Amino acid sequence: MTLTNLLTEQANASLAHKIVSSEQVRAMEPKAALIAACSMFELMQRAGKAAFQLLIKEWPETQNILVVAGNGNNAGDGYVLATLAKQQGINVEVVCDQPVRKLFGDAQQAQLEWQNLGGKTYKFGERDYTQFDVIVDALLGTGVTGEVKLTFKTVIQQINQALTPVLSLDCPSGMHADTGRALPICINADVTITFIAIKPGLISGMGKEYCGKVIFTDLAVGSEFFSIARIEAQLVDMPMLQPFCARPINGNKGSFGKLLCIGGNQGMAGAIRLTAESALRSGVGLVKVYCHETSSLTISTGRPEIMLTHKELELALDWCSCVVIGPGLGQDDWAQQQFYCLLAYLKRHPKPLVIDADALNILSTMTIDVDVQNTLTQLPALVLTPHPGEASRLLNCNIAKIEDDRYLASKNMAQKYVATCVLKGAGTIIQTDGSFLQSQCWICKGGNPGMATAGMGDLLTGIIGAFLAQGFTAQKAAVYGVCAHAEAGDRVAIQYGQRGMIASDLLQPLRAIVNGL
Repeated sequence: MTLTNLLTEQANASLAHKIVSSEQVRAMEPKAALIAACSMFELMQRAGKAAFQLLIKEWPETQNILVVAGNGNNAGDGYVLATLAKQQGINVEVVCDQPVRKLFGDAQQAQLEWQNLGGKTYKFGERDYTQFDVIVDALLGTGVTGEVKLTFKTVIQQINQALTPVLSLDCPSGMHADTGRALPICINADVTITFIAIKPGLISGMGKEYCGKVIFTDLAVGSEFFSIARIEAQLVDMPMLQPFCARPINGNKGSFGKLLCIGGNQGMAGAIRLTAESALRSGVGLVKVYCHETSSLTISTGRPEIMLTHKELELALDWCSCVVIGPGLGQDDWAQQQFYCLLAYLKRHPKPLVIDADALNILSTMTIDVDVQNTLTQLPALVLTPHPGEASRLLNCNIAKIEDDRYLASKNMAQKYVATCVLKGAGTIIQTDGSFLQSQCWICKGGNPGMATAGMGDLLTGIIGAFLAQGFTAQKAAVYGVCAHAEAGDRVAIQYGQRGMIASDLLQPLRAIVNGL
C-alpha cells in the first residue's frame, strides 16, 4: 500500500503535505531554483515577502515590528521583511549580534538594501522586546543541529519571556528542524512560516508546540523542487484519504470481519469495553471480548452487541479473523498467560494482530528470539500502537530519548518487530516495517489536546482492529484508523470544546466518519 494509493488525487497533488528533511531542502533548493530560472536572491525576496504578508494577515493592527536577525540566510529573509515593512510605513527595527558585521552572499544583499533604506539596526539587548507588537524570529535557520551558543540562548530566553507575539521564519530558532527537539532552548512561536517544503520537526511531538500555527509556502518553485527531491513522509488527515468502499448489498455480519479483543483483567474492564465499542462503530461485523471472568458484567452492561467469553481462549481464536490484545490486560500471571497462549496459537495459525497497552509492556520484557521473531514476521499484519512510555520500554531507553527523535524511534520499533508502528502523541507517526527502501511514514495532521485523556488509545486500538478485520492492510488500517480517530476528536472539540472530552464522546462522530458523513 503506497502513499499515492491511500490519498485522493487532489490531496496527493498538494505540496503542503509532503515532508522533506531540512538537509534535502538545503541541497535541492539551489537546483530547483536553477530549473525554475530563479536566482537564490529572488527566492530570498519571495520568502521575506511571503512572511511579511502573513504577518499583516495574522496581526493586521501591527504598527511596531522587531526583527531579530542572525548571521545567515535566515537573517536575509528577515532583512527583506524589514525592508518591505518600512516601505509600507510601519515602524520596524532590527537587532543582531554585531550591527557593523557584514553578512555573506544573498543575505548581505538583503542587509544592504535595508541599510540603504535608512533602516536602524541595534545590538542584542539594546531594545525592549516587550515594546513591539510582533517579533520576527530570523535568528537561526534550519541548519542548526548542535547546541545553540550562549549569546543566542540569552536572546531566545528574552524573547520567550517578553510574551510578545512571534513569527518564526522557516522554523523556530533553536529547534532541530527534523526532530522538533530544542537545542536545548528554542523560540516559542505563535506562527511559523516554512519555505520550500514542510520539515519533519514542525509537525510532531514538541515541535508542534514550539511552532504554533504552521504556514507553508513553496516560493513558486515547489514543482521543480519535488521533481528532484525524495518525499520522506506524508502529512495526512481524514479528508485527504480515499473514501471507504461501498459495502456489498448481499453482505452479512460474517462478511465484515470477526474481531477478538483480549484484555479486561480484574478491575480493568473499561478499557476493553471502549475497544470493543469503537470496533463496532468502525464497521466490523462481529466483536467478541475475551476477558477476566470478573469483568464480564461491566463489559456487557448496556452493550449487548458485544459477545463475551472468559474460557477457552483457543476456541475464541479459532472463531475470529483478527485479534487485538492489550487494553486493560494488566501484567500479572493471568495477563502473561493470555499473551503467551496467543503467541503459541499464532505460530500455528497466523492472523492479523494489533498489540497495545500492557501487551506492549509484556512484549518489551520478552527476549525476541528467533522463534518469537518468526511468529511475528509470518503474521498477515502486525500493528503496534505505543505511547512514548511504552515505546521507551520496547526500545529499552528513556522517554526523553523517544521524544527527542520520534521519527527514529518509530523506525526502530517498526524494524525491530517487523511491524507497522503507530507512535501516539501530538502528530502521531505511522511507520511501516522500517526497511530502508520500502519503509513509509505518515504523520497525522488532525487531533487536539482534548484527546489527552483516559481511554483514547483503547478506542484507537479498536478502530485499527476493526479495519484489519475488514480486510485492510496493516498500513492502510493504521493510517485510516489514526486519521478517523483524530477527526472524531476534532469534531467533538469543535462542537463542545477540548476540556472535558472523554473517550466515549468520539463514538458517535466516528460512526459518521466511517460512513463518509
